Amino acid sequence: MIEGLKLDFTTDELAKHLSRRVDHHLERAAFYEKQAGTLEAGGAQPQQYSGGDPVRTLKDSLAQHRNRAELLRVMRDHLVPSEQYRLDENDLLKIEILSGRQW
Repeated sequence: MIEGLKLDFTTDELAKHLSRRVDHHLERAAFYEKQAGTLEAGGAQPQQYSGGDPVRTLKDSLAQHRNRAELLRVMRDHLVPSEQYRLDENDLLKIEILSGRQW
């Protein structure tokens, strides 16, 4: 008897997927870095009345995407060659096969 839903992926399938996700996060990081640089060059300052700091917000997003890319890169680089990986929903969310949006 099989309990729960688990999906099997080959090492190659996971490596390709993780590489695409690494690239995605690096692209997003580059976007946020450019946006933060543009605001800084334009003299953007934190808003005193709201406490908002658009440059800090962009730099936080930049850091999050860089960190996520690094985590996924480490996962990809440590896959065992020629194996099958049996993943559950939590695994699929963690490696961004599923988006995490509520169905």
